[in-house]
Amino acid sequence: MNAIAPRFGAASLFYLSSLGAGDGLWRYQDGQALEIWKGADGALLEPPGVSPDGRRVTIVLRRSGKLRLHVVSADGAEIQPVAHALDVLGTACWSPDGKWIVTGGDDAAGPGLFKIPAEGGAPVRLVAGRTLNPVWSPDGSLIVYAGPEVAGDKPLLAVSPNGTSVELPAIRVSAWGERVRFLPNGKALIYMQRGLPTQDFWLLDLATKKTRPLTHLNNPAAMRTFDITPDGKQIVFDRLRENSDIVLINLPK
Repeated sequence: MNAIAPRFGAASLFYLSSLGAGDGLWRYQDGQALEIWKGADGALLEPPGVSPDGRRVTIVLRRSGKLRLHVVSADGAEIQPVAHALDVLGTACWSPDGKWIVTGGDDAAGPGLFKIPAEGGAPVRLVAGRTLNPVWSPDGSLIVYAGPEVAGDKPLLAVSPNGTSVELPAIRVSAWGERVRFLPNGKALIYMQRGLPTQDFWLLDLATKKTRPLTHLNNPAAMRTFDITPDGKQIVFDRLRENSDIVLINLPK
């Protein structure tokens, strides 16, 4: 059984996995794995977004030909759609106080970056244009996201929660995957960078705006996304290996 797109939430690790009918949502806690959302009820294509207390998780489901954001309880007992008018692009992230959810998407006015009241209400546009995979800093002051794709890469951009642009160093990440996470203390940003399929982890110090590499990985397996343990000491990431073979079979005459 595969396991991809890890996300920590309180004492749990959430991830996507499949039993044969599309990826569903799973929670690993106290040595036990529990299926929260069955892939047979709607395959999940984006990583989950876990609330700071670990009690709620955002998932993206295809409904009526569009990608809709839903909030599901950590035990899978409750699910609720949010932001009905928004066609979601990429994954979502919660504000540190759990009151807002930020995501990229399209509404009647076009693509943008939106923050959505977690308890329901109209989305608030922060940025115009195509955006993907935002992450909200632990102190609540900064939202980092991937901008428009150019030649297979996307620039890392930033905005404050009120929509004011924040300057970052010129950093580009792969257009495929969710490549950015904050350290739990909020002092630095970890991101993936290098040519596909293998990616290395880099650190951006938010105080000095300086970057440095953290790893030099050689495994050829493709990497999509990662998360950082709550204590800030370890990185958990997925790897996808291509094991397909092409075989020539001579048919009998």
